Amino acid sequence: MRRHEEDSEGDVELQTIVDRYAEGLAAVDASTAVQKFNQRTGAAYPVSVKSLGEREAVAAVDDWWALTYPQEFTPPPNMHAVPYAYPGLQGAECDHAFTTDSLGGAPEWAIEVKKPELIGNNGKRNDYVVAKMLSPYLKDRGLLHDVVRLRDQGLGRRRAVLGYSFNYDAASCAVARRLHPADVATIREIEKVVALNDGSLTIEPLLAFCNGILHTRNLVVGGMARANFQAWRGPYAGEGIVFAWEISDAPGPRHPW
Repeated sequence: MRRHEEDSEGDVELQTIVDRYAEGLAAVDASTAVQKFNQRTGAAYPVSVKSLGEREAVAAVDDWWALTYPQEFTPPPNMHAVPYAYPGLQGAECDHAFTTDSLGGAPEWAIEVKKPELIGNNGKRNDYVVAKMLSPYLKDRGLLHDVVRLRDQGLGRRRAVLGYSFNYDAASCAVARRLHPADVATIREIEKVVALNDGSLTIEPLLAFCNGILHTRNLVVGGMARANFQAWRGPYAGEGIVFAWEISDAPGPRHPW
């Protein structure tokens, strides 16, 4: 784990958080027993970390992290909160807040988490993924909105937005067919979407676009932290990526979009 050299307020750096999330999401994928269902048809989705809601996944990763790396949450107060209420916003909650040092007061880290999905749990394309990342509108609850809210509210000594997603191509679809022959109908739907995008459906172009906007508007500091993971429990997951940006303390533009 990398440590602050000059700032004793925190022990965990953003890349470590991303690494823990990547390892934790893979572990949760292997162990979760939560079954999700299609809200319209009632059909059961294959058990997978991808089918979990964001809050469910964050809570499971937090539990795994505290159990697997207990030394990173000592000495007390070893605060974990999933979610954590914004003090000045009634009914608003931050997805994940935690402290790994012995300092009291505000959490060491306050993190909002997003799951931008290129493919839905039915294998069909998700046309809302761009809004999930870049929409400036409150109704969409996008990553950009979370950045501005965390910055303006000042929740936590350090703040970040973190996301996880999955990439698809012919090779990943072939692995899915081998591992999940009973789910070939879902995999065929994924293959159709991949073909519409010239054989590769990846979150990378959207991450590059988002990274440029966040830095151009001085909303984040440092580079984008990232780590890969695999989650093959379900046919619609597979090759995963975790990414995150630390939010700047500097005052930004009134309308960052």
